[in-house]
Amino acid sequence: MKQEESAISLNLKTIRNQRNLSLDQLAELTGVSKSMLRQIETGRSSPTISTIWKIANGLRLSFTTLISKRQPEVAIMDFKGSKPLTAKKERYRLFPMIPFDPEHAFEIYHVEIEPGTAYEGELHQGKVEEYVFVTQGKLEITVEETLYRVGTNQFIRFVANRPHQYLSAGKEMVKAIMMICYLG
Repeated sequence: MKQEESAISLNLKTIRNQRNLSLDQLAELTGVSKSMLRQIETGRSSPTISTIWKIANGLRLSFTTLISKRQPEVAIMDFKGSKPLTAKKERYRLFPMIPFDPEHAFEIYHVEIEPGTAYEGELHQGKVEEYVFVTQGKLEITVEETLYRVGTNQFIRFVANRPHQYLSAGKEMVKAIMMICYLG
């Protein structure tokens, strides 16, 4: 079993048990079917980014709470040190870098988006801000109905509890660092 899938399976099962939730109750909270939740918990299914977000939002947890193992106190790591979470036939890749920690209330990802690829971001619950620092390429982000163009060495900040979409608008892959801040 892959490390990320193992962490998701263990974390979901632990959180559900800590909250004394049945699979039926968890399915109702998250909008994810009971059978899919069972498959995730037993490691027989690798959930999509969208499914992980549904579970995280339903449980009012950060995304990385579900996908990450505890980190050591000191570590040097590669931006792409873990297997990416993917969407759009692997043209959108999300590499977890720094998992959520309640003391800091943020998480950080390395993002790669192939040219011409669009991805609809999941709506976050509560007051959540996203910061996207573009290190390569041209990224278009639509927040609600307003389009923002973010180029290399620029960043954007927006409240992420509203519809938002990412689009790699240029001829080269977009590479970016995404920081998600949980403000309450």
